[in-house]
Amino acid sequence: MTVRGGSGLEQAKKRDRKIMITDVALNKVPLVQVPEFTQVECETIAAEHRTLLRVAKEKNHSNEVLSVVSFKQVRRAMVLGDEFSVDLRKSPEAYGIFASAEPQEILLLHNHPSTNNFSLPDIVTLLRYAQVKMMSVVTNQGDVHILYKTVSFEYDTAKEIFNAVYCRYQGGEIGHHATVRRFLKECSKGGLAYVEG
Repeated sequence: MTVRGGSGLEQAKKRDRKIMITDVALNKVPLVQVPEFTQVECETIAAEHRTLLRVAKEKNHSNEVLSVVSFKQVRRAMVLGDEFSVDLRKSPEAYGIFASAEPQEILLLHNHPSTNNFSLPDIVTLLRYAQVKMMSVVTNQGDVHILYKTVSFEYDTAKEIFNAVYCRYQGGEIGHHATVRRFLKECSKGGLAYVEG
């Protein structure tokens, strides 16, 4: 499984290129209040975001790092990736946590070396695997984006919403970033919630 400032024009140019992680970005990572998670869990998620960014900065050339977390199993594992993706199968420990999880038990937290929030493969991963409760992206600039399944999550409805926007992407009507934005705007109809910090 693969998980993957300035004028508007300058930001658009930066959006798809790697940004090196700085100490400013590490200190900027916010605590995001996520409904359906306790305060302690939200604080743990924020600390995990800071840790994975630090690992990416110090051990992975600011490339992607995935943290697989289970509050129920009280386990976590990190996997180092490249600039564009990370594969949890590269870590037996991470894969073991993932494979042994119950539905909506796993949190998949990872960084994006660019300033992008979610990718289409990120969304597919969240939808496809029942054991994933939450997917988060922390950019290399310290911005946090969280997408999670609420208690009213309906797989079929969420999949229909995704398929509708993805067909427009495949047909060339809208680009990748616009497809993600459209899905995030409509995903609550399928019981998903999007929060950022």
